[in-house]
This record gives sequence, structure tokens and C-alpha cells, in this order.
Amino acid sequence: MRQRSKPRYVLGKVPQLPKEKVLAEIEAVKQMIVGWKESYMRQADELGGGMFLCEELWSEVRELASPYIYRMVMCGYITIEEYDEFMGFCASQVEELGDYIKRIESSQEVGDAGKV
Repeated sequence: MRQRSKPRYVLGKVPQLPKEKVLAEIEAVKQMIVGWKESYMRQADELGGGMFLCEELWSEVRELASPYIYRMVMCGYITIEEYDEFMGFCASQVEELGDYIKRIESSQEVGDAGKV
């Protein structure tokens, strides 16, 4: 009969990771969010605007990135302050997208006003 191997951790205790690995993982997620933002910027160029894209980006952050990073808080890998800093970064990316879309939409309005 096959013996069960010992679990690597006891329920409720999470193996600790080096802080550098955790920070590298957070940085990778930030780069992924920047990639999402850039993708939405290209869509805004094609559509000629569309503030709804900001809501789409924020929705992706809330549904995909935020729970993953918050889990790091729950496991004790990062502090709640570090999580808040991450969410601030995400909010700034959504804000940058909104500013970009506003510039596109205002440039179209100027162009449309000259066509009268």
C-alpha cells in the first residue's frame, strides 16, 4: 500500500516566499495591467473615443488582478498598505486611459466643428 507523503504545510499556515519573488510577481501583474491599458488605447483610437473603455479596464482590474493581489495580503506575503498602493497604481492606469480618450474625443469635436 502506498504511503501518503507529508503535506508541505499545515492547513492555515502558508509557506513563506522571499519578498523579492513576491514583489517581482506584483510587478509582472502591473505590467499586465499596462498592457491592458495600451490595448484599450488602441481600441479608443479605432473607435474615436469611448469612455466605456475605462469601465472595462477597471472591471478587469476588479475581477482579475485585485483578487489575486489581495490573496497575497491574506497569505501574509504583503501588507494591506502594499495592496492599497497596487490599487492606486491600477486607478492611475484607468485615469491615464480616461485622459487619453478625452483628448481623442476633444480632437474629434474640433475637427467636426470645422466641417460645418
